[in-house]
Amino acid sequence: MFIENKMGFKTEFNWVLKLKPENGFPIDLIVGKDYEFIKNEYRVYPIDIAIDLADKDWNVVAKVVVVKFCCGTGQTTGVFRVV
Repeated sequence: MFIENKMGFKTEFNWVLKLKPENGFPIDLIVGKDYEFIKNEYRVYPIDIAIDLADKDWNVVAKVVVVKFCCGTGQTTGVFRVV
């Protein structure tokens, strides 16, 4: 879902973390381990709620919890934990 205000600030609310290798999709998924990710544009993720982790082809490979995220300079960075 996208929300755009009258000044043109676009924000996307996501309930799935879809990553490509260049965005931080991990080679090995280890339960309990934290991983960093980066996405283009501004995105909002639920914090401390289990969501799906999907690969570039939309295959769900794990449940993760977004621990933190930050929006700035046209991108979103964050940390997720495999649960």
